[in-house]
Amino acid sequence: NRELALFYADHNIKLPESLALAERELEVRRDIYTEDVLAWSFYKNRKLKESRIAIERALRLGTNDAMFYYHAALIYRDLGDVTSARELLERALAINSHFHIFYADDARKALQAMSSTPLTAKLGDSSR
Repeated sequence: NRELALFYADHNIKLPESLALAERELEVRRDIYTEDVLAWSFYKNRKLKESRIAIERALRLGTNDAMFYYHAALIYRDLGDVTSARELLERALAINSHFHIFYADDARKALQAMSSTPLTAKLGDSSR
């Protein structure tokens, strides 16, 4: 279920099903990897507040998984917290600059785009 939920989220297909699968999987496997998939599924379903809560649970142990930090970066970016997003992208790329065939390049592009954007303080618009 976790792998299928991640596949759906990564490919932007069956997004409500991705979220349902991730939520059901969390009932069985209460681990950081499932929390990450849940966060990504929430994010892809544009439930940003919920995605932030789930990604914080996924990151709670400090596991050096570049994908966790990439997911967290996009979540924080879309919540308006550019400072944290930059730091998270930098950390993802520092862990493994080739962590994913597509997302590593996306991380570099996102970091470059944020670097050319004026730095804003942590906005943390949790109303989204």
